[in-house]
Amino acid sequence: MQLVVYPCPWLVTEDPNVLNLVDRGYVDYREFDRYSAKSIRFITRLKSNADIHVIEERPVDPQSGILREAVVRLGNKNTYLMEHPLRLIECLDKEGNRVMIITNDFNLSEEEIGDLYRNRWQIELFFKWIKQHLHVACWKCLSICGLAGKGH
Repeated sequence: MQLVVYPCPWLVTEDPNVLNLVDRGYVDYREFDRYSAKSIRFITRLKSNADIHVIEERPVDPQSGILREAVVRLGNKNTYLMEHPLRLIECLDKEGNRVMIITNDFNLSEEEIGDLYRNRWQIELFFKWIKQHLHVACWKCLSICGLAGKGH
């Protein structure tokens, strides 16, 4: 599996072997449905005002640090209600705030999903440093060689 983190959410890789980690500022239920229909895997964080319709609550291990797992659909009938179900994982961030993460990957464990999204922040800090010091606004690269080539 390849892991791709995007500072530019419109560059989602449409490859079923890639797991896209997308910023929470990018929430588009139609696109999430399109990704799910095309087996484009993603993980993102939901905003607190998201329209969540629970299909099924799933049990979680109280020792895992995961507060909740559910199968959900997002949206509403007045705007757009998703066709495809997603997994909702709730956990706490380092400051103790509740975080809602969604994904269309039903194979990863809850802990893996939480860890991937949590560790995403370190990658965001790296992109911030690159933008500030190399004056690069946005790019897409799928290897370390692609990243190295951006500095030339």
